[in-house]
This record gives sequence, C-alpha cells and structure tokens, in this order.
Amino acid sequence: DLFRNFGLALVDSFMDDLYTLIRDKTKTQEGSHRVAAEIVAGMIRGSKHWTLDMLDELWKKLTPFLNEVCTNLSVETVSHWGSCFKYSMEDEDPRRMYRLIEFLRSLMNNQTMGNTFLETSQWSLIQKLSNFEWRIPAI
Repeated sequence: DLFRNFGLALVDSFMDDLYTLIRDKTKTQEGSHRVAAEIVAGMIRGSKHWTLDMLDELWKKLTPFLNEVCTNLSVETVSHWGSCFKYSMEDEDPRRMYRLIEFLRSLMNNQTMGNTFLETSQWSLIQKLSNFEWRIPAI
C-alpha cells in the first residue's frame, strides 16, 4: 500500500537500502534478501495503477537492481526471490506486468557460462511465469 499511495516518492528512499540489503555478506544474508524481496514485491504490486512514465522510472531503477540480484543468487536466497516474483504476478493481468515479464525473459538470454547453480536458479525464477497460466502470450 505504501508504494500504491506514495508512488515514486518512496522508491528513491528504498533503493539505497535495497542495495545494502542484497550486498550483505554476513550471517544475516538470508534475512536481508528476504526483506529486500518482500519490498520489491510490494513495489511491483503497488505500481499496478501508476502512469506509464512512473512505471518507466521505476523499472529504470529496478532492472539493474534485479540484474545484480540474479547474478548473485545463492542457495539461501533463491527461494525468497522466487516468492517475490510469484507474489508480484499473482492474480495480475499479464499486460500490466509487461516489464517484469520482459525482465524474466531477459534472463533466458543471459549466458552465465560455467555456473550451473546460477543458471538453474535463474530458470527457476523464469518458471514463475507459469502463474499467468494460459493468459500469457507466447514468449
């Protein structure tokens, strides 16, 4: 509700904190990623009725952030990001989730040679597109 009500005003406030959370390398890394994933899911769901300009601005900030997340997934964190994407798309019109779908589609083309775990993790995130069932057009 925060992002729905306050729009981009809060996004800038949260982005630095999100980067701090995902770069945490201490014992609390899993919890940090969980918090970050829940905040991102709230951003995506909260942006449902934003204007196109606002959405463009949001995804200009989220895309590099999510790229960093997806290139540094670990056994402890992959489930949190899977839940983030699943929740973000749950009961949503795929046409409203175009930018998230495009981001996940970009993971398909992302070549991470030599790191089987990372590739498998990224494919498990892509699999969250199944939430749309028959409603999503062919990719």
